Amino acid sequence: MAKGVGNGGIAGSGIFGMFGTVVSCSSTDQSYYCFIMKLFNLIIVLGIVSYVLFFIYTNLIKPTYKNKKR
Repeated sequence: MAKGVGNGGIAGSGIFGMFGTVVSCSSTDQSYYCFIMKLFNLIIVLGIVSYVLFFIYTNLIKPTYKNKKR
């Protein structure tokens, strides 16, 4: 039996590119479940985007600004 190469996903990292929930509701569906799941998905995506922007700011922009100030 061959050894596994990783956990799958992007480059064996285990990340499959799906953030939040996987909602399969049509655009005309007006149920509370679809509304709550779409809202929850939006909150998760906004959290991920804000984390990425914060990471970029603290590791790329802020250190270069400190070096120019000196």
